[in-house]
Amino acid sequence: MKRKEVKRLLREHPEFEAWLEEDASRVSTIKSNPGAAEDLFKRWSDRKKGRVDFHTISQKTKKASEMLTGVQSIMDMMADYTKKL
Repeated sequence: MKRKEVKRLLREHPEFEAWLEEDASRVSTIKSNPGAAEDLFKRWSDRKKGRVDFHTISQKTKKASEMLTGVQSIMDMMADYTKKL
């Protein structure tokens, strides 16, 4: 990777830049060898994939719960209707 590509990568992924700045050795590695940025980015991406996003899971669970509640109410209405017949 060239320096220009590394700058673009850092601009597009500010979280990656913050992760690099947590450790001075990572910064010095990239400054001395811009080609290492690709390996560090891959390592950061793999680490990021392993993280569980509880906020997103919570939102999806809430939405699913609301949908199931709606389906349950429809089923209850149908059951009441068949009892009346």
